Amino acid sequence: MRGDCWRWTWLVAVAVSTVASGAWAGPRFPELTASAGGTFAILGVPDAGGASVSVSALWPVAPGLTVGVVGHGDDAGTVVDSLRDAAGHGLPGGKVDQLHRAAWGVSWRADLRLPDGLGCRRLAARRWLPFASEPYVSGSWGFYRIADDVRGRKAGDIASAGFSLAAGWRYALGGRVRVGPVIRYHRLFNDRMSRFASVGLECAWR
Repeated sequence: MRGDCWRWTWLVAVAVSTVASGAWAGPRFPELTASAGGTFAILGVPDAGGASVSVSALWPVAPGLTVGVVGHGDDAGTVVDSLRDAAGHGLPGGKVDQLHRAAWGVSWRADLRLPDGLGCRRLAARRWLPFASEPYVSGSWGFYRIADDVRGRKAGDIASAGFSLAAGWRYALGGRVRVGPVIRYHRLFNDRMSRFASVGLECAWR
């Protein structure tokens, strides 16, 4: 199963590179995006959730379609244990952090802006909306590293292939900047942190 995942990772990488090289003509600057938010609905332990961040560089390859790379980091949270007094009376002695887990990595990413922003651009042009907006869908496939530590001391890590699917909505703030919410589902092929979701605010500059 793990070997199949890595073969698919390489196949997707080659396919994306081929499409991007064929569509790229002349010097084009990428669309830069950054997002920040949190994780939830984590399958595994720890599952308390934590911060979620990403940075992407995406190039246009077709009308409404951008393809590129994304660096991502997602915190699964920390297992917290309750301390008891050494005398055996069962009295609480405070809390102590045990296992902490996070996933980070690099993936290929593709974003597709929906046609005419589901009518939002026309509404904005008629001043029925205060600003222009655009819904979009996104997907990624790539490499994840799931790292464990106990109070800052490394406790082991594993590599995993994985993909994500997302939906978002951006609002124009000036000519080049767009900001809006995004929710993303992640599926990783391992037995430690195999599924989770993240929600956050994403800013794109093009």
